[in-house]
Order: sequence, then structure tokens, then C-alpha cells
Amino acid sequence: MSNIEKIKKMAKGIYDRPIQIGYEGKTTHQRKEGEEWTDARGRSWTIKDGKRKQITKIPPRGFDKCSDCEKLILKDIDQDTYNRMQRCYHCQINFEVDLKTKGKWEDWVKEMETQRWETVLAEYEAEMELLDNSKGAFDETIAKALANHEQGQNKI
Repeated sequence: MSNIEKIKKMAKGIYDRPIQIGYEGKTTHQRKEGEEWTDARGRSWTIKDGKRKQITKIPPRGFDKCSDCEKLILKDIDQDTYNRMQRCYHCQINFEVDLKTKGKWEDWVKEMETQRWETVLAEYEAEMELLDNSKGAFDETIAKALANHEQGQNKI
């Protein structure tokens, strides 16, 4: 059926489907700024700055900021780099490029490795000190009780 035939039928009052006039949205109740409510699923919502936002107990990611550019750390690659260097990924790349142009990059890498191994050594020494100061896994009272029991003295 061509468009002309459809228009002729409409002019005669013959319609294939009902005609919609106007529109009413799903919600007729408009929320006010700052209003809070809970939906059917049990989620809490509020209106802030004219937008609907879900109220959650989990804080949003991105509290960390790059020490150079002050950008929020939101991406995983930035977070991995920030955990090690307190910079975002791109600032760390720029920092290393600057070191390479100045000829100091090899020294910086050696210094970072030295710091890493000093940290590992400090952790090892602290753990060894804990083991030396504690009685250890060997409990003498249990050993004596087992020895007395085997000898038939049943004293604990």
C-alpha cells in the first residue's frame, strides 16, 4: 500500500490502528529537590541538582588524586600506577620520559629497586624477630603430658 492510498483512507476515516493524541509519562508524580524515596525493589533514591541519584552505602571510587595533575584516579591503570608512584599513568610516563632525557632514568630505577628490597628485608627481619620473641609452635606442656602418658604416669 502506497502513502497516497493511506492518506486517502485516513481522509475517508478508515484507520488501521488507533490514533494516539498526547502522551502521559510513566510517573505523574514529580519529585522535588532533596526528596528521598524507596522504590519497589527496596533501593533508596534522592533528587540532587535536578537529577535522580541512588543512595548507596558504598562510597564512589576516585577519592585519590594524582600528585602532579590533581586528576581523580578512576581508571584501573591509573589506580595501579597511583598505588606505586602516587601519580596517574600519564603523569608517570611523562616523569620517566623527563628522567630519560636528563640521563637520570637508570639511577632512578636502581634507587627504586633498592627501596623495594630494603622494604622486603625490613619485613623479613620483623617477622624473624616475632618468631624469636614468641615461644614458637612447640609447646613444652603438651610434650611433657604425652611423654608422661606413654610412660604410664597419666599426670598432666
